Amino acid sequence: MTSSFFSEVLRIPGAKVLSREEAAFQYGADTGASERLPAGAIIVKEVDAIPEILALANEFKIPLWPISGGRNFGYGTSLPVDTRSFIVDLSQLRRVYIDVQSSTALIEPGVTQADLHAAIKKSGADLLVPTTGVGPNGNILGNALDGGYGLTPITDHFDAISELEGYWGNGTEFRHTYQDLNCPEMAKRWNAGTGYSWAGLLRQGNFGIVTRARVQLARTPEATRILVFEWKSQEAFIASQTELNKLTEDIPGIGGIIMMNDCRILSTQVDTPLASPLKGEARAHYLQQLAKERKISAWTGLGTLYGSRAAVAGSVKDIRRRLKNCRVWSFSPAQIKQLQKVQAYLPKWGFAALRRHFGALVNTLGTVEGYPIVAFLKIAYALDPTAKKLDVHSHPAKDGAGILWYAPLVPFTADEVERYRTVMSKCLTDNGFDPLLAVTSRSSRTLSGTIPLLFDRKNAEDVARAKQCYRALVKTGLENGWPPYRLGIDYMDMIACPADSPSAQVQQLLKNALDENAVIASGRYEHVKPIAPFIPEAIPETIPEAATLASQETNLDYTKMFGARLIQTETSEA
Repeated sequence: MTSSFFSEVLRIPGAKVLSREEAAFQYGADTGASERLPAGAIIVKEVDAIPEILALANEFKIPLWPISGGRNFGYGTSLPVDTRSFIVDLSQLRRVYIDVQSSTALIEPGVTQADLHAAIKKSGADLLVPTTGVGPNGNILGNALDGGYGLTPITDHFDAISELEGYWGNGTEFRHTYQDLNCPEMAKRWNAGTGYSWAGLLRQGNFGIVTRARVQLARTPEATRILVFEWKSQEAFIASQTELNKLTEDIPGIGGIIMMNDCRILSTQVDTPLASPLKGEARAHYLQQLAKERKISAWTGLGTLYGSRAAVAGSVKDIRRRLKNCRVWSFSPAQIKQLQKVQAYLPKWGFAALRRHFGALVNTLGTVEGYPIVAFLKIAYALDPTAKKLDVHSHPAKDGAGILWYAPLVPFTADEVERYRTVMSKCLTDNGFDPLLAVTSRSSRTLSGTIPLLFDRKNAEDVARAKQCYRALVKTGLENGWPPYRLGIDYMDMIACPADSPSAQVQQLLKNALDENAVIASGRYEHVKPIAPFIPEAIPETIPEAATLASQETNLDYTKMFGARLIQTETSEA
């Protein structure tokens, strides 16, 4: 069956097939140390190949796992949930069309933050890239479809999509209803359409493949400010949550605010203080003393303000007036750029607080101004004192970094934030992990927590401990009413509704209607049967391109292959 599928896909123009072994080398590295591997891969070079691939997948009942860029670090990187799946790599589809009048970009699935930034610059438009911490090679569409968010004015990236084009799993084409009503200009500007809407099925769904999307981009505002918040104590931080909640609704130009505890701040510093071999109480004491010596506050926040000069200036005053027991710094991009020129000449005395935040300010500058930077990848290397300086080629999965992201949603109230801090800190320390806590405002009612589990991927015991802790975090979060807003591939079973629940039944009805052969993203945010372990197969003789690795290796040791810095195969950085 698999051999026949391989052979048929080889005949499709604009598609390249990789064997199981080749796909393992190309896509097998995962920051979360997942041991599941794909059945093979199809690299799509032309959009026209997709309906033909879907037709064959339905004929042979072969599951497909579409990826836009394969840099889903901390959530599975490129790997599928179901090991029977063939990865469908869309990263080479990278056309971008900027529509200046509607302030939108029509993009193909492989378009990266760097691609979009270059296209905007070439167009001469004053528009912001919806940046995220994954950096220039981070994928625009993949992030949006998995519910990603950022600090730029349009915080929720899926909400910024006004048009989606592609194919449901059964091969039926979809596009905005306004296209069929001959109203293409409004399709760019009004994502809801008139009447029924199916677009939400594609957010964290497994019903179809998106081939093009139109992204609404925020215009560059008249004024921008980067805000830094400092809370000297846990009590001051918790007490400010009620007022901070109100501010996020009262001030329309305020973007997302990420608030990090002292340990989380330490994880981002260039000298990798978390690389200390200390364990248990000795480690906790060491980190507390280090934060004290470096004058890192109990909690530090970074936020953004956008709007007219008068509105932004007034908002800064209002925030300072209303937030008690919190020091609020405010910088314009021009001020930060000036500080970059003179900071080396500032005397050590009198500027300690400013120096403390200088790196964060410079790193945030790119995000605020809408151009992608690599600095936020630093946390993935926080346990590696030998890590090289980050650049556009940095790839945590291929570099052997071990990181899992747990991201629960939490009610934006003082009581819930304090309970979240206490409960999650205990769960982490009980499992031998540093409490690297952060929460980001998603609305005036909801916070998104982010907790990285950092571990040594070369150490089997460390890997097992990380996976156990991740499951403990998800379980504890659900018990406390904090569901994860997204989840890694090894843990989808933890949030899937029971098969006999109304939610699961509706999902199955939709699946039967749109993807009756279950060829799209098997296991993605759904209840699935246990998946069989990975067993390498021989490469069919009918595939001439796939002879290389199989002829060299007859007994591939995948555990060793992906446990450290052993992945050398060049792949698209999209």
